[in-house]
Amino acid sequence: ATAAVEPEEQHQMFNIYIKRAAEIYGVTHTRAIYQKAIEVLPDEHARDMCLRFADMESKLGEIDRARAIYSYCSQICDPRVTAHFWQTWKEFEIRHGNEDTIREMLRIKRSVQATYNTQ
Repeated sequence: ATAAVEPEEQHQMFNIYIKRAAEIYGVTHTRAIYQKAIEVLPDEHARDMCLRFADMESKLGEIDRARAIYSYCSQICDPRVTAHFWQTWKEFEIRHGNEDTIREMLRIKRSVQATYNTQ
């Protein structure tokens, strides 16, 4: 269904798909849908899906999964433009991480910043 709609309607279709799958099969069955959405949607919508996906995983107690999603998404998040993403990840690490995980998040942020500075 998500492939059969116009590209500008895909984000909305994925939202409906995720909602219905969660209602019928449970939230854990939405993982594959989130992964597909992140893969095919434009960066702007993929960022939104990543944040929602990571939030779902942290609510399920899957902290390592959520951290991996943040790390993956960071590669499409220029710190100069997507401050909300970086603030959300920082708050996540303050709640669920430790000094090492916060340091790693900051290292990734610097690395991504350097990548965007050279483009």
